[in-house]
Amino acid sequence: MSKHYPQRSARRTAAIAAVLLCAALVAPVRAGAAGSRGTVLGSESVSGGTWAATAGPTSMTFTTNTYQTSTVTNTGTVALSAISYKVTIANPASGSPTFKVFACAVAWVSNLCSGGTGTQAGGTLTKNTITTVTSTVVPAVGGKVYLQVEPSGVSASVTVTLGTSITSPTQLRAAVKTNR
Repeated sequence: MSKHYPQRSARRTAAIAAVLLCAALVAPVRAGAAGSRGTVLGSESVSGGTWAATAGPTSMTFTTNTYQTSTVTNTGTVALSAISYKVTIANPASGSPTFKVFACAVAWVSNLCSGGTGTQAGGTLTKNTITTVTSTVVPAVGGKVYLQVEPSGVSASVTVTLGTSITSPTQLRAAVKTNR
């Protein structure tokens, strides 16, 4: 009888370990925070992403009051809820021109955004300033929006430079949570 005792003990230990492992895997996981408790039902995955947008052209020189356009492309992997543009207006040799920036989800045709005026980003911008304006007209991931810079009072050559800026997390779309 002493010959078989170590084998039965090893089998019994393995069986108990298997039962405990199954019980641990099947038992509901409890989650708690600051006095509240809940049961985790399902799973969620966490994934990363990038947010970026590019404009082109980024520099426009105005010698008359003719509108000029720029295309903004979402080169990131995250959907946006807003986007900011850093607008730098040089100091012309003379005059006091002003500028407005408008965004449109489709390309501008004859200075019109699909029959309208587009959505203005920020207010009226003046010479010799650097201003950040925000727009909620945003490009989808891999998509484009179209900006139109509208000058007024240009009497001497003046350059307007555009740059894109996305502030995390305020300008990123919230993640969608689903129960699986």
